[in-house]
Amino acid sequence: MRRLIRNIAFVALSALLLAPMGCESGEDVFQSQMDRMVSYMTSRMKLVSEAEADQSMTGEKLPYYTRCGDAYRHITNVYRADRPAKRIAEGSKITFRYEAYLFESGPANIPFATNNRATGKILAEQYDLDTTYWDFSPAVRILGTDPIIKGLELTLPDCAAGDTVYTFMPYEVAYGDRAMGVIAAKSAVMMVTVIDDVE
Repeated sequence: MRRLIRNIAFVALSALLLAPMGCESGEDVFQSQMDRMVSYMTSRMKLVSEAEADQSMTGEKLPYYTRCGDAYRHITNVYRADRPAKRIAEGSKITFRYEAYLFESGPANIPFATNNRATGKILAEQYDLDTTYWDFSPAVRILGTDPIIKGLELTLPDCAAGDTVYTFMPYEVAYGDRAMGVIAAKSAVMMVTVIDDVE
C-alpha cells in the first residue's frame, strides 16, 4: 500500500514539475506574434522598415513595411507610377477583395476566408472545398463607420485604388482572445487585400 501511495505521489509530483508554469500572458503572446511577423517580413519577404527605406543611401526604392498602431502593413506596388493620389481616409468608401490566413511563423497554406473568386476556384479544384455558397462579391465598407476587422482599420488609411496590401495582425487587432470557427483564440492573422476602388 505504501508503495502504491509513493508511486502516486511520485507521478503527481512529476506531472506538476513537468507541466507548464502557467499560460503565456497576453502581452507575451502579443509581443511574440509581433516579433514573428517582423521576422517573416524581413527574412522571407525581404522587406525593410519604412525608416530604413527612407534612409537608403543608394536611392534605390526598397520594398518596406510600416507599423500602423498594433499591426503591420506592406503595399506591394507602392512605387508604381500610376498610383492614384486619392488615398483612403476615415469616411472613405472602399471596395476590396481579400484573403485571410492564420499566421504562426508564416501564413497558413490556404486561407480561412476569401471573397476572391480566383482563390475560391483554386480552393474548390485543389482542396475539394465546396465554395458554391461563398460570397465572392467585393466587400464594400465605409472606413470608420462600417464594421471591419481592427487590423484593416489600422492599415488601410493612406492606401490607394489598385494597391495590394499585406496586413499582419496580432490577435488583439484580429479576432481577440476568443475562438471563432476555425480561428483559435489569440490567433495572429495575415490578410492580403486588393483595393479595387476608393470613393
